[in-house]
Amino acid sequence: MPCKGIHEVPAGPVEFPELVYSFVICDEKTVMIDAGVANSVMDVSFLDKIDYIVLTHIHLDHIGLLPDIISNYKPKIIIKEGYTKFLEEPRKINDDARKVLGDLVDIYGEVNPVKGEYLEVKGGEKIKIGNNTMEIISTPGHSRHHISVFVDGVLYSGDSVGGRYNGVPYVTTPPPLDLQEYRRSLSLQLSLRPRLVGLSHGGFVQSSHLEEVMKILENGKKPKIEIGGIAESILEKHLDINYTELEEKRRKKN
Repeated sequence: MPCKGIHEVPAGPVEFPELVYSFVICDEKTVMIDAGVANSVMDVSFLDKIDYIVLTHIHLDHIGLLPDIISNYKPKIIIKEGYTKFLEEPRKINDDARKVLGDLVDIYGEVNPVKGEYLEVKGGEKIKIGNNTMEIISTPGHSRHHISVFVDGVLYSGDSVGGRYNGVPYVTTPPPLDLQEYRRSLSLQLSLRPRLVGLSHGGFVQSSHLEEVMKILENGKKPKIEIGGIAESILEKHLDINYTELEEKRRKKN
């Protein structure tokens, strides 16, 4: 039976499945957004097809299960223009991740080479998927190659507008952060006035989250998010990385 509606699918590691979310948009075409970590518990068995998989960016916590998804569903891979070579030979992705994330890479798993049919985009493309149209938006800052997706008033923002757990917003600003571009991309997505936002780190949230993150960029401090156990320690490491880089870029700005 064809899937219906929109779905958030936990795609994080066994120790913290809700650390990362992938999203599924069901129309005449079925679209998946991002592919979680390699050591993910993500279950997409409810899908009988995937026509497109959109990679908001190619950090390893967003592309880990891509080889399995390509093997099982053979979707077209939508990716920012010029970056397919890093998926075909992912050594740089894995090496860069280890420099930034350290031993978190062992929890998430490294990325394996990906072979598939690519659709490279620049931003501004509109792709008809049935009753709805999928708009691709260039949103650099978190990474140079970041894109977001806007469909039927719902913004799928990857890591371009922060994350959220237990109602607490935070920034997703690991090195090498371009703070000016991050802020510009956030402003652009605010201007879309989405009715709902799909965060790769937080799932579906209200659009007011965007304004909260904009304020955090200016003078926000690292929050304490209490979720308990190993999940809390994993999230704490991410927050340390993100806010250390944000503070560094703030100092350079001043």
